[in-house]
Amino acid sequence: MKRRSSHARVLFALVAVLSLLTTACGSRLSKEERAEAIAAVSGGEATGGTTTGDGAGATGGGDGDGATGGGATGGGASTDGGGGTGGGGAAAGTASCAKASKATDTGVTANEITVATLADVSGVQPGLFQSAHQAARAAGAYINSVGGICGRQVKVLPLDSKTDSGGNRSAMLEACQKAFAVVGSMSAFDDGSAKPGQDCGIPDMTAVTTNAAKYAATNTYPIYPNSAQATSTTSARYIAKRFPDVIRKAAILWLNQAVTASNAANRRKVWESVGYEFIYEAEVQVLEANYTRFVSEMENRGVQYVTMVADYQNINRLQKAMRQQGYVPKVRDWDSVAYDPDYLADQQAVEGSFVFINTAMFEEASSNPETKLYIDWLQRASPGAPPDYFGLHAWSAYRLFQKLASEIGPDLTREKLLAALKATKEWGANGLHGPHQTGAKLPTTCNLYVEVKGGKFRRMAPASGFDCSGNLFTG
Repeated sequence: MKRRSSHARVLFALVAVLSLLTTACGSRLSKEERAEAIAAVSGGEATGGTTTGDGAGATGGGDGDGATGGGATGGGASTDGGGGTGGGGAAAGTASCAKASKATDTGVTANEITVATLADVSGVQPGLFQSAHQAARAAGAYINSVGGICGRQVKVLPLDSKTDSGGNRSAMLEACQKAFAVVGSMSAFDDGSAKPGQDCGIPDMTAVTTNAAKYAATNTYPIYPNSAQATSTTSARYIAKRFPDVIRKAAILWLNQAVTASNAANRRKVWESVGYEFIYEAEVQVLEANYTRFVSEMENRGVQYVTMVADYQNINRLQKAMRQQGYVPKVRDWDSVAYDPDYLADQQAVEGSFVFINTAMFEEASSNPETKLYIDWLQRASPGAPPDYFGLHAWSAYRLFQKLASEIGPDLTREKLLAALKATKEWGANGLHGPHQTGAKLPTTCNLYVEVKGGKFRRMAPASGFDCSGNLFTG
């Protein structure tokens, strides 16, 4: 199934969208510019991945290195176990509850719960995060098909945050007045909604946070908690264990944007904490056309491991230059910006490269019921819409909302939902992604590796589930 090129890795912040979109002077971006803007935030660990019921998502681990905790800790009523493969309805982490009989809070009647989803649909790049609205409609339809929540039907209120802070603020003000909660939102300028959302006390289960103010808001509990304060060491550890001879001959490149430079510095620091030595580093232009010099310099220094904080287009240009010059480091290690069908277009250049991801592989939907559920209902609600990274997290947000609201029961209030979110130790959406520590607002340490083989993404490690052996580095 075709996925759009917005299936990009988003760690720390989508501020790079800000930097590249604002330099477009209000013009409509090309497909490549759009992908570069989104992908510019590639930085540390995460996205993509699948679980197949071996419980890997609840193992955690690690041995220190300035870290906090291991992957998923398990325990508590508000956890789905992360590594499970639950599929639908009450059997997949929802609770049965008595039928509601009255209105209980803003946006809640005896028969209906209005839930808002803010997403960038218009603005400098039309349709930027339309997949969040598509996933919201799909999830709402699915929840209603299994009886709703305590007999109440879910009414999805899609609001356009217009790819700017003002639009994001206006959408939140509307949500505060009309909706019970904000679920599955995706906005490049989500700082605009931080204060008004916190002021009105609306529970905000945003898909992925993109700005520090939004992350810090006391009413916000992100499904993927982007945090510059915590980065997983799992992928770095895996390569160090499997290819110990390459880690002291490492190279890192990054795009010349503030956020990518910051994320590259963080990745280097985290990787060094587990023994990597970077003997080569380089900043490249966003639209770098010639990588010959960089490849020659890496070859002269004997680089055997290379990683890059960039969009997949620049990563591909780098690899094409390597092939042309007959020099390819033993390990080419990319984050999930490379987990995109378009990355595979130049098969010769990308063959044998590695990608670490922490959400479900769409290729493995047949063995992951939650992934299949998302894809199936997406096609029912928006025929032809491709599943993608942002839609996946929006779907996950609705599934957590379904679970917690059902557990609260018919007397549903904002205050109770906020308390339930705070008490949620982890959420992996029944195996859809690695289990994030929702209540603590910390990302998962769990991921998996894919390798490009025969022009396709193939699972590399672990054999099933996630690897959760790393730590959250906070040094």
